[in-house]
Amino acid sequence: MRIKKVAYLLLLFLGVCQLSLAQERTVSGVVKDENQEPLFGASVIVKGTTKGVSTDEKGTYSLKVKEGEVLEFSSIGYKTQDHKVTAKTRKIDVALLLDVEEIDEFVFVGFGQKQAVKEATGSIGKVDNVSNSAAASVDKALSGKVAGVQGGVTSGQPGGNANLRIRGQASVNGRNNPIYIIDGVRVNQGNHSQGDTFSTNVLANLNDDDIESVTVLKDAVSTAVYGADAGTGVIIITTKSGKKGDAKYNLSSEVGLVSRASAGEELLTTTQWLSILYDSYLNSEEGAAAFPNNDKTALLAALNAGTLTGDIGESLQELYNNRHINTDWRKITENAAALMQKINASVSGGNEKLSYYSSVGYYNQDGIVKSTGFHRVTNSNRINYKASDRLTLATDIQLSYGQTVTQLDGANYGNPILGQYLLQPIDRAYNPDGTYNYGVNGELRNGLHNVAALQGINQYKAETVRGFGNFQADYKIWDNLTYKFVFAPEYIDLTQKSYLSPLHGDGKETRGESTWYTTRIFSFNVQNILSYDFKIKDKNNFSVNLIQEAYRTDKQVLGAKAQQVGSDKLKSLYNFISPVGTTGTDNVDSRGGYALTAHYDYDKFFLLDLSGRQDRVSNFWTDNQTGYFGSVGVGVDFARLEALKQWKKISQLKLSASYGQVGNLVDVSPYALYRYSYNYNNAPGAYPVGVNNKDLRWETLSPLNIGFDLGLFKDRITLSVAYFNKQTKDMIFASPLSIAQGAYDEGTEDAVKFINIGEMVNKGLEFTLNAKILESENGLNWSLGGNISTLKNEVTKMYDENDIITGRRIIRKGEAVNSFYLKKWAGANPENGNPRWYINGEGGATTENYNEAHEAIQGSAIPTLYGGFDTKLSYENWTLLAQFSYGFGNKIYDALGQFGRSDGRITHIYPGYKSQYNNYWTPENRNSDHPKPIWGENTGSTAVSSRFLYKGDYLRLQTVKLSYKLKTEWLEKTYFKGLEFYALGDNLWTHNFDKNFKGDPDYSVGGQTAFGLPSLRTVSFGVNVNL
Repeated sequence: MRIKKVAYLLLLFLGVCQLSLAQERTVSGVVKDENQEPLFGASVIVKGTTKGVSTDEKGTYSLKVKEGEVLEFSSIGYKTQDHKVTAKTRKIDVALLLDVEEIDEFVFVGFGQKQAVKEATGSIGKVDNVSNSAAASVDKALSGKVAGVQGGVTSGQPGGNANLRIRGQASVNGRNNPIYIIDGVRVNQGNHSQGDTFSTNVLANLNDDDIESVTVLKDAVSTAVYGADAGTGVIIITTKSGKKGDAKYNLSSEVGLVSRASAGEELLTTTQWLSILYDSYLNSEEGAAAFPNNDKTALLAALNAGTLTGDIGESLQELYNNRHINTDWRKITENAAALMQKINASVSGGNEKLSYYSSVGYYNQDGIVKSTGFHRVTNSNRINYKASDRLTLATDIQLSYGQTVTQLDGANYGNPILGQYLLQPIDRAYNPDGTYNYGVNGELRNGLHNVAALQGINQYKAETVRGFGNFQADYKIWDNLTYKFVFAPEYIDLTQKSYLSPLHGDGKETRGESTWYTTRIFSFNVQNILSYDFKIKDKNNFSVNLIQEAYRTDKQVLGAKAQQVGSDKLKSLYNFISPVGTTGTDNVDSRGGYALTAHYDYDKFFLLDLSGRQDRVSNFWTDNQTGYFGSVGVGVDFARLEALKQWKKISQLKLSASYGQVGNLVDVSPYALYRYSYNYNNAPGAYPVGVNNKDLRWETLSPLNIGFDLGLFKDRITLSVAYFNKQTKDMIFASPLSIAQGAYDEGTEDAVKFINIGEMVNKGLEFTLNAKILESENGLNWSLGGNISTLKNEVTKMYDENDIITGRRIIRKGEAVNSFYLKKWAGANPENGNPRWYINGEGGATTENYNEAHEAIQGSAIPTLYGGFDTKLSYENWTLLAQFSYGFGNKIYDALGQFGRSDGRITHIYPGYKSQYNNYWTPENRNSDHPKPIWGENTGSTAVSSRFLYKGDYLRLQTVKLSYKLKTEWLEKTYFKGLEFYALGDNLWTHNFDKNFKGDPDYSVGGQTAFGLPSLRTVSFGVNVNL
């Protein structure tokens, strides 16, 4: 009996165990981060127990659970998610969302120091993912992304130079582009090519795929630590580095097509051109006499019969006789589409002691204009080694090679864009046998050269080799006291080769011409930094940095030009037998300084930043080589108060203010020198250059910044508002002198003395709003962001209060710097079609005599409102990103518009723009803004006036990207850890609010366009592979 009871109890126990085991099942899945990337080390536990696992490097997990239990998914810095297990549950995939309240966003500020954004008292902007652009350089990828930053290109040349302005124009004759810092040290930037043919850009040799983030420092407390040249702002580029974990292999490839971003002014066909010439002939004295009452029918009959006579009539008859020829010079000199290609590969990883990142990259962008393009090859290597608990060593080595192929632009007759408008459509580009048409005696009908031939036989090529090293050692002296040593050399070798063929063009007259330049720049930066961080009673946080910096640049230029070559197949300078000229310069600039930065905060509630810098530069006389700069910033974050902490709806409520003084350098000389550069009867000849001015010093800027930062609902909504007032004092101007004083200046070709005499102010408001509209656990997320900047620029002090007028520009007290100073166009007289201008330059009474009209300020090249906005929508593995930029309030001048619209004066020689066609005064069209064309007549209508001045207001769709990441489980049995496909559009669409402006608003920084190479639109497709 007892045995039966024991057996019964045993069976009952086994049944209960079996039932219990039957209720358990294995649940597996993948945990991803906010970017849909596998999340390594995430915790998956059964809620209320200690039972759980961590995800592996692929983000996967597997765990036995019971029905009804709840799985809790968590990771540091992410919001925890709970998922209940049901009878049907076998797989749970989770995408964790960032908990912005737990992780502060950090940015790199002065000299590689990290600072939490919420603890900053200055004005800072940050951009991630700059590689979401087809632009060749990082400076072109910032437009519209940071409040207060205005971008613009100087040319549509692939890989060409770009201009950035941070909070307006800092100077008239000084530097206006910001300084660039890469991984804590300053680097060279901009266009270092010689002459005006090439538009190169050192920053284009930096691979954007190696960039982690870009930080923009805008106010004094952020920039004063950089001293004498920080007045224009600071751009800090942080490159990628390795992180702890297994080796990660990344490979990306992108291929796309390049086209014109804007059509620009279109070209006249032969029929359209002749139609304009018929009217211009009939409006001439000869035409009016031969065909009274504007009898175009009789004119056409005479032309068709070949009987038109007279000086003008015979010219028109000759053109008419070739009406069957219709050459499209744009189609011949441009590609309908060009190729863009990017390939990047990298490996990164690390452990407790060593982390590494290494990459190689290839970039190629062919230009729309034939025989233009840019390509580069890059290699980057970054290693951090923790030698001991106290010593950490780091190296950052960047190597690159870039090649630029370009064409002439501007008013050069070899410019293919100029040729599109000025060459006649009745001239052929090619002979019947396919060879180039060189015309008669090397000239086409109007005396110009065949630009299509010049593209094929001439050559303009520049090659840039860049090597950059950054060697750092960090030694922890005590727990809170650290010493850092930095040595960062940079070497740039830029070679330019221009070849003009003896077959055609300017090279024909000289039997060939070759010009070579070599520019070599060697710079190095040395830093010694002592950092001390400590606390007093937990809530009083202090950070102090003592900094010593030395920076030196040696720039050598060697150039030569020679003519006459024996064969058009020989292009090396060695083969040209007639030397024309040589040049050789060696310029050394050095600077050194000491800086102090200090930060204090009381529990992140009260914030205080102080900085000071003593700088010494070699550009001035000894007494003015040393300067002192400093700043102070104060902030109070009311969200740190206990009452608001408990409410939890406000995550930030900060008021801040900063003020200080920074410097700006001007590339002028304060010395009186003799330049020996002439051969005077086989003896060295010299001439005086410059005037001694021991009082000349750098320009100083005093930026004031008042900021307000608001964060709501754990920073799901953030708003930043800033008011800035940036005053520039001691601006350097060229004061005119008598040439007898021996002060000839090669730049201005006048006798001048450079003195500190002017003042200017830039002030405005900046608004930045970001909102996470949707943030759901099912993978649907939607965010919006945008920034608006207002700007008012004003000259506040002038030497003797006298205006400075240079060409079409004026510097006048109370007005924006370099405003347009022009006669104001009043359109065509509806009674007779003659041109008119406003007499006083503003409005009211008009005159048909150009000389009776007066100049007045007609606007500025500086926009008064600009910014950008973006949106990001993601669902599960799909992501859509769109970014816009805009600008308003500025003007753009068409410097060569008189050739594009000559009103008959030279239309028979240079056809010009298609927009002339049917768009001028006729007896049937009396309300046209453009006067009637008159063959060969100079009515003054093409003279400098606001007729060629356009509004620069625009809205641009800058970037669109659609991407899809394959689900991780699909890749489980492959070597892939991640696979993403995407389509990217860059510079896709632009709307000019001025219907008469056909150009690209990217030229707005300089405020002038002159037959430049067109800016580019790119549509590409790519793949990112993680191994």
